[in-house]
Amino acid sequence: MSSGNEGCNCIDQNSVLASLEKRDCTTSTGQPGVYLRPFSSCVSYDYGSSACLQHDLLHDPLCQGDLSTTTVPPYCFQSWCYVNSTSCKKNSEEEIFKSEYFPPQYNIFWSYSTCNSTDHFWQQHLESSANSVSVISGTDLAAIIPDYRYPTMNKQLPGGAVWERTEDNTYYFDDTIPFGGIYIDYIKEIVKISNGDIQNVTFTHTSKGSLKRYPASSFTAAVRDVENDLADMAVGPFWITRQRLKMTTFTVPLVYDKTVLVIPKPERKQNVLAYEVEKVMEPFTYGFWAVAAAIVVVASLLSVWFSDREMLATRNRYDLQLNQTKRPQKRRKFAYFRLIVDAILEKGMFFFSAGIEQDTGASLPHKVLMFGFGFFILIAASAYVANLAAFLTRSGLKTDYGSMKAVITGNVAICGHPALKDEILMKWPNGNWIFPDGFESYAVLAAYAAGECQVLAIGIEDTIMDANFISRVCDLGLVYTDVLVTENPIAFPVRPQLASAFSYWMYLGEKSYGIDLKSKKKEFIAENDIKAKCEVELSNVIMEEVDDFARVSTSNMFLPIMTFVICALIAVVLQVIHEMKRKKGQATSFGRKSTLEIFEPLSTNVEDYDSTPRAQLPMQRRQMGNSDVDRGCNVPGANTSGDEFHDNVAPQSSPASKSIFKVSIDDVGMANEDADTAVKVEDNDISHRIEELVESGVIEEVLDCFDFFQETMMKKLKKDQ
Repeated sequence: MSSGNEGCNCIDQNSVLASLEKRDCTTSTGQPGVYLRPFSSCVSYDYGSSACLQHDLLHDPLCQGDLSTTTVPPYCFQSWCYVNSTSCKKNSEEEIFKSEYFPPQYNIFWSYSTCNSTDHFWQQHLESSANSVSVISGTDLAAIIPDYRYPTMNKQLPGGAVWERTEDNTYYFDDTIPFGGIYIDYIKEIVKISNGDIQNVTFTHTSKGSLKRYPASSFTAAVRDVENDLADMAVGPFWITRQRLKMTTFTVPLVYDKTVLVIPKPERKQNVLAYEVEKVMEPFTYGFWAVAAAIVVVASLLSVWFSDREMLATRNRYDLQLNQTKRPQKRRKFAYFRLIVDAILEKGMFFFSAGIEQDTGASLPHKVLMFGFGFFILIAASAYVANLAAFLTRSGLKTDYGSMKAVITGNVAICGHPALKDEILMKWPNGNWIFPDGFESYAVLAAYAAGECQVLAIGIEDTIMDANFISRVCDLGLVYTDVLVTENPIAFPVRPQLASAFSYWMYLGEKSYGIDLKSKKKEFIAENDIKAKCEVELSNVIMEEVDDFARVSTSNMFLPIMTFVICALIAVVLQVIHEMKRKKGQATSFGRKSTLEIFEPLSTNVEDYDSTPRAQLPMQRRQMGNSDVDRGCNVPGANTSGDEFHDNVAPQSSPASKSIFKVSIDDVGMANEDADTAVKVEDNDISHRIEELVESGVIEEVLDCFDFFQETMMKKLKKDQ
């Protein structure tokens, strides 16, 4: 007979088994023994002691059937014994287990491996018999119902009527009237799947002594009764709190209850159009809008500067120097202002159209600038479009209680449940909290109705199925928000000896049978066609206003529509002013093409380069003499009404260099010659030179000079004739 492997020997536990209280029994052989579990197998005191034996084959009723007619489980033939856990852990590699048959304080351990057996068959037996496991040993339980809350916990009067809450609690303390409701139905389902391990659960009321001790919470009073062994457990939506955990143990959590802000139902914003305008801007913060505007302005100013340098450099390349005076002329401030405004409008169009113009003829600095500007537009436009639809379809409901931070910052008075005082103050110590005296969450509503607070902190699971409470919430015009105040697990308070056993059946019911509190609620609502008096969840109120597939309406697009209308009106006004000035023969810059692009193709239509009629330009030259003609054509555009420019850098050509289009009336020898000889300039040569000047950015000066030159020649021809 083996006494176990070295370092993990079998030990004698006779004295321990003999000392177990209230488990005395007599074995089938007439020997004194002890129940392994209450009212289960009776074994002798030497069960599992001193030697490696097939103890289960000797004492377990499942292993003692007729071998010819009964299949004996394989674990019955495995040897094992009780061992010393300290020695086995330190001096051997044997696997040991703590016995579940005896109270934890006895520290009784056993091992198969020290007897060169395996626990495989025992574990297999446990798994196969999970549906018939005995963890409570077929006892009856007494459970306290802490409150009356239809439909979760209620009483049904004779005749089928459901007892309504009144000041008279006579029916609550009358155990002849049975309790019912969702939580009671859930417990009955757990009893059913236990297959007799839980024989029966009797439901009763809380003691009046505990209610007197805890007048603000009947739930805490019920926990007190469990602590005092007046009942085995309590059934209902019990929060696990620090105070209650000091009193007794709890089962595994049923659900986690979120205590949220309950606020007055938000009202729709009065100025709907102003809100629609605001929504268009909301995808970006106002700070980012300011940054975007600044980037557009900076890009515009830099593009004006870069293009200005390009134009002057091109002029110098073609020797198109302005007339030199003692003090160089500067561009007029108005010209620069117009160019900057044009550039800002252009870059703004780039930003709003999510792209930039492809200018292959731009300088390297300008291309680098546009590269960075284009990348900024790409990211900004993508982010804006991704968020815009969600903002446009938001409801117009407004509230000042959108977060706990806003509530606490505004020093808003908050009414909270007294049972959660410690948990709430630990998480939100700076809040203006009020924990009213009274009965449960109804006291919180009463404090709000009395004007003691502006918002409330109420548990969803604790109240959402209470029809009377929800009706009161509707009467007060309140809604549950998604703003989390605190979160507590909900479980059943139970005596420590039963906590793990009852938790086992709760866990098995959920995982193997689909029995949980949520499913029981759905069944009740479906069977009874329960409908709330009003919508009390803010998220559902908002969904009534806007859903995920809401279409974008005209009002949602109010800002972009009005922006287009205003811009269209401004454009019409500018064009009308331009047309009126043209008819009067006045110069106008409203109709001019304003751009710094200098590499555009040459238009075949001269009118494309200046909106001022060519017929009106000679009128501006009729008071000039021949010297003026030479000066005007020697320096194209120097005396036109257009912009005045000067080179801010050192001249790159000698003073003796010729202008491309330097022509005087006398040089063509018009005096004393006929008209055919007067115009000796070849058409191809003129076209080529005009194209070069177009590329240099001074097309207006060229056209002005050309028109004046043509008019003067015609006058001289007529005079000669």
